[in-house]
Amino acid sequence: MHFCPVYIYAFVLFKTILALGGDGRNEITVGAIFYENEKEIELSFDQAFREVNNLKFAELRFVTIKRYMPSNDSFLLQQITCELISNGVAAIFGPSSKAASDIVAQIANTTGIPHIEYDLKLEATRQEHLNHQMSVNVAPTLSVLSRAYFEIIKTNYEWRTFTLIYETPEGLARLQDLMNIHALNSDYVKLRNLADYAGDYRVLWKEADETFHEHRIILDCEPGTLKELLKISVDFKLQGPFRNWFLTHLNTHSSGLKDIYNEDFKANITSVRLKIVDPNPFERKKTRISRVDQILGNQTMLPILIYDAVVLFANSARNIIAAMQPYHPPNRHCGSPNPWMLGPFIVNEMKTISEDDVEPHFKTENMKLDENGQRTQFNLEIYKPTVNEPLMVWTPDNGIKRRHISLDLGDSGSTQDFSVQRKVYTVVTHYEEPYFMMKEDHENFRGREKYEGYAVDLISKLSELLEFDYEFMIVNGNGKYNSETKQWDGIIRKLIDHHAQIGVCDLTITQLRRSVVDFTVPFMQLGISILHYKSPPEPKNQFAFLEPFAVEVWIYMIFAQLVMTLAFVLIARLSYREWLPPNPAIPDPDELENIWNVNNSTWLMVGSIMQQGCDILPRGPHMRILTGMWWFFALMMLSTYTANLAAFLTSNKWQSTIKDLQGLIEQDEVKYGSMRGGSTSLFFSESNETDYQRAWNQMKDFNPSAFTTTNKEGVARVRKEKGSYAFLMETTSLTYNIERNCDLTQIGEQIGEKHYGLAVPLGADYRTNLSVSILQLSEKGELYKMKNKWWKNHNVTCDTFHEVDGDELSIIELGGVFLVLAGGVLTGVILGIFEFLWNVQHVAVEERVTPWQALKAELIFALKFWVPKKPLRISGSSEKSSSRRSSGSKKSRSKTGS
Repeated sequence: MHFCPVYIYAFVLFKTILALGGDGRNEITVGAIFYENEKEIELSFDQAFREVNNLKFAELRFVTIKRYMPSNDSFLLQQITCELISNGVAAIFGPSSKAASDIVAQIANTTGIPHIEYDLKLEATRQEHLNHQMSVNVAPTLSVLSRAYFEIIKTNYEWRTFTLIYETPEGLARLQDLMNIHALNSDYVKLRNLADYAGDYRVLWKEADETFHEHRIILDCEPGTLKELLKISVDFKLQGPFRNWFLTHLNTHSSGLKDIYNEDFKANITSVRLKIVDPNPFERKKTRISRVDQILGNQTMLPILIYDAVVLFANSARNIIAAMQPYHPPNRHCGSPNPWMLGPFIVNEMKTISEDDVEPHFKTENMKLDENGQRTQFNLEIYKPTVNEPLMVWTPDNGIKRRHISLDLGDSGSTQDFSVQRKVYTVVTHYEEPYFMMKEDHENFRGREKYEGYAVDLISKLSELLEFDYEFMIVNGNGKYNSETKQWDGIIRKLIDHHAQIGVCDLTITQLRRSVVDFTVPFMQLGISILHYKSPPEPKNQFAFLEPFAVEVWIYMIFAQLVMTLAFVLIARLSYREWLPPNPAIPDPDELENIWNVNNSTWLMVGSIMQQGCDILPRGPHMRILTGMWWFFALMMLSTYTANLAAFLTSNKWQSTIKDLQGLIEQDEVKYGSMRGGSTSLFFSESNETDYQRAWNQMKDFNPSAFTTTNKEGVARVRKEKGSYAFLMETTSLTYNIERNCDLTQIGEQIGEKHYGLAVPLGADYRTNLSVSILQLSEKGELYKMKNKWWKNHNVTCDTFHEVDGDELSIIELGGVFLVLAGGVLTGVILGIFEFLWNVQHVAVEERVTPWQALKAELIFALKFWVPKKPLRISGSSEKSSSRRSSGSKKSRSKTGS
């Protein structure tokens, strides 16, 4: 009996060694359930526990029990689960099917055994969460995944119209946030289920191309279906340039797209996958990330996630068991009344443990679970699956960022990316001066070289910056919206149908157009103004100084002067006060003399009206009254003439009675309109301003219609109706027409502010590059140079007289005054010559010399300007002759003076 304590001690020691395992560590049994076709997942599971058990200084050693299921047999699954619990497992991993996983989750919830899931599942209800309190899932939550897709499509790609195609309910859940866009506007977001086209996928792609004209497709399907779908889509040109695909399945990289990828795939295809941890060259042993893991290859998501699930559980169990020694393995079965005590602690630790505290590290980035055990924190990598090229990374907290890490992706660089080859853009436009015109000698050119204009130069410079080729497509009009058919035409229609990639001309950016196409940043700023007819100036008249008075006024003035002259002579002869002695030195003369003959009277009348006065004036009161009345008449006529002359000579400056839009609205003589369906009409029809609404209502009520189909027609109508019609148009086109037509003018200031931009289909990924290039052209002054080139007209010079603000008069208006002066001077010279010749004849007779001698003597003396006195005789004649000549000369002078 004294050996009993020894036996007891030996027995306890033996049991302890068994409990600690062969290496002295606590041994924990873990169960896993796999389907028979999940060999890769099983291998990853084994690898994870092998790496965990190989860690130094680990207190635990994990032993796995694996069970396999041929199919979704719920009864069999229940038996397997209960068997694993009876074997004392501390956790159960799997299975990957949601329906099967729910059975395991409920049994685990009853027994207190942690249940770890690693596959995508539909969102659980509140009641399901209560039944799954012992379950955690390291796969991304579908609600967060759906939000990620929404941010990628809506925020980064800026797609506003696309087709959603899904295959499974889980796939539809991944697209839930994008489905909300569909609910708001089903015209722009089309939803299709692959099951409806299972018989022939060609019907689906034909509908997408011919009915939807779709260039953006979001596809969620299993990797096994993907290759077949994409291969068929090539026949419908859905893989051509400017097509965009977004593949949402996280296992797209395992679908083997490289096997079918060739030069027919020019579409931009992107997808997403869980972002794995970037390898750290200084911690290779610690990270233990193989090259296969770096590039994933054809490995699916589940093997990677089960690896992270093992790491998560192992580290959580180690922390809990280390804190709650001694460790008591679970000894439960499906009918046990009490759950395992450590189970809830391990599950809670898995929800709160930091990824920096686990060893080995997770393979996926950003591992964190919420209070329900669902993974709400994870990073996604956006990449090109055809060439395995990483592009961007999405995180729940920071959204989308471009990748800055360059991985050595092996042979990925050897795969040519056909989507980035030099593209040929179809540029849709229409004929409109000066944006797009046919060259005068276009017969000598081919292709795009036949055209010229501002738009042609703009596209040419953009193609140089962005290195693309282009061809022009010509349509009628920019694009008007028909509210009855709800259809667009012109440039906008071609962009909606994706028959063209860029639209350019005088295309105004409006909210209505932005709902169906996208615009770049503006390349031109403008507004609305009024185009009106400007009457040409009257031909300039050299005798314009006569025009202030009508012809009859001039006749009446001449007649009045004649009558006044005769009346003056008559009254003067009747007045005794006007008869004076011819020599004041003789006090009692034999005869009296009246100085108011016809010559002197006429001189007084002319001098008065010219405001020059006269040396002789009347003496009698009646003569003075007559003279005063003539002076008053002369003053009134001269003042009136001066005022009318100033007004008349400056009246050629054209001034419209309409100063602005307000004046146009308040008058009823001039009709006005705009281009029907254009952005100008849209501006007035949608404006809330009172004046703009009044203008719009008046334009609609005019009969005949005041609207035109084109700007060119509106300009022609303004010129044709010569002032009775005004046209509201954009200031750029208005300025261009004024530069080339001198009979057109702008009225008022600019109304509103508008912009021209390049139009592209909704969501076009090249819009940003076009916008950046336009800004570069603007900063370099290229846009300004192009506008000057096509707007300024150096071949037409309009009469700038209309623009003179002052009262300057040209020589043409005052030329008649100089002609009158020249005529008067010429008349005086001719009369002086005739008088000189008559006097020469008289001198020759008086002095008995020949006329030639007299002419010679008088002419020589006249040319001696320095001789102030003239002799009475020009030759040596007798004194008698001299006296006779002298007396004759005196008589002659007296007659001349009188």
